[in-house]
Amino acid sequence: MVKGHVTICKIYKDGTQEIVLDEDNLTTNGLSYSLAEISMGAGSEYAEDFPPAYFQVGTDTIGYNTSLAISSHFYQLSAPFDWTDYGDETTLEVVKRYRGVLASCTDINVSPPSCSALLLTSSLLSSTLYSGVDEYFAVIPPEYISKIFMDSFEVEFTLDENSGNGKAITEVGLFSKNPKGLSQDSPLLIAYRKFTAITKTSDFSLVIRWSVGFLGVSNNVDNHDTGGYINPGPQIPGSSEEIS
Repeated sequence: MVKGHVTICKIYKDGTQEIVLDEDNLTTNGLSYSLAEISMGAGSEYAEDFPPAYFQVGTDTIGYNTSLAISSHFYQLSAPFDWTDYGDETTLEVVKRYRGVLASCTDINVSPPSCSALLLTSSLLSSTLYSGVDEYFAVIPPEYISKIFMDSFEVEFTLDENSGNGKAITEVGLFSKNPKGLSQDSPLLIAYRKFTAITKTSDFSLVIRWSVGFLGVSNNVDNHDTGGYINPGPQIPGSSEEIS
């Protein structure tokens, strides 16, 4: 069973730290899809296309119910940031990419085919294809993927003091780079978390640390669920402090 955990920490200008979220996340169907592509030898031929490489934050939430099997069947944030939402002075690299999605086509005999993205499997399941839509993403530099194992990964990224100010952030999504192996990156949502609104200001940065792995195989993720987790934390970029 694949499990995930996400920690969100405010880092103030004076070095004060405040953990505002430290809970499990929802791993989405995009992760299952990527694992299936790997097991079948399909999708991208490059290993670097499967780990996380992009993230989005947003101002609404997906209304999933974790008690239902269809909860993980979505590929998008409810209200992801646009280019301008990150702010003119952000240090993040914000790019436009073709977000990957599984779409259900009820009529493939018309041009263009009658298709709609699967959202909690609300669309009728018929012919299912891989499609996408252009959206804006923040890049996760490779050096911020702190650990990659056969069974798990850990990644950290930051909304700096100049990013997203004035926005009430309520959701965050983690995206793999290009698991389908298309000519240009097609990020696919692999993990998601909704939370009580955090109103971003220039007084603090938001550091988000994510770990995902197989329950029963990865100590890094298991420790969250057994209560034995002690977060050593990689160094916060630009600071000598660590998240504790």
